Amino acid sequence: MELKNKKSAWAALATLGVTAVAAGATAVIKMREKRRKREEQKDTEQDSVLTAEQLMVYNEAVGTFLTLNKRIYELRRFRKELQPVVKWLACNGEKPLLDDAPEEVALLAKDIERFLTIQVPFINACLNTVNGLQYSDHVRGAVGGTFDATLDEEPTGAVIADGTAITYVLKLGYCFPGTHDASEPVKSIVVV
Repeated sequence: MELKNKKSAWAALATLGVTAVAAGATAVIKMREKRRKREEQKDTEQDSVLTAEQLMVYNEAVGTFLTLNKRIYELRRFRKELQPVVKWLACNGEKPLLDDAPEEVALLAKDIERFLTIQVPFINACLNTVNGLQYSDHVRGAVGGTFDATLDEEPTGAVIADGTAITYVLKLGYCFPGTHDASEPVKSIVVV
């Protein structure tokens, strides 16, 4: 009888041992799966976040844009001559012909060309990482377009109806997410 009890005790212990090993193996597999998922999530998050160095250069590039935009507004007395330059900066399109432009506008155009050539590609890469969009999606300069009260304002503060033709853009509107100085939307200043 005693032998029988010892055999059943050993059988019970063996069963418990196998169950414990199986439970341990299952726990290890689950832990590895959780670790793998965390690493995948971390990789995905790192793909959509800028490094400190990238953020610093991105902020400097946006700061250059803000300086150029401020210079455009300061040169508003040449508003007719500035319109092709404003459109160029807003759309990153073809370089305008500035044969008869005042010297100040020509100097501004050279700085814009440098900005569009050197810094906009980096801004595009950063914006693509942050939200999948491009520079031109974050800048508003409706040269020859229509007024939109949510995106534009008239410098005198007059109430303008949406859809009114814009005669001149005096300052570009913009919003660059993830920057220190330009993360909030700013309306463009226009004359209708």
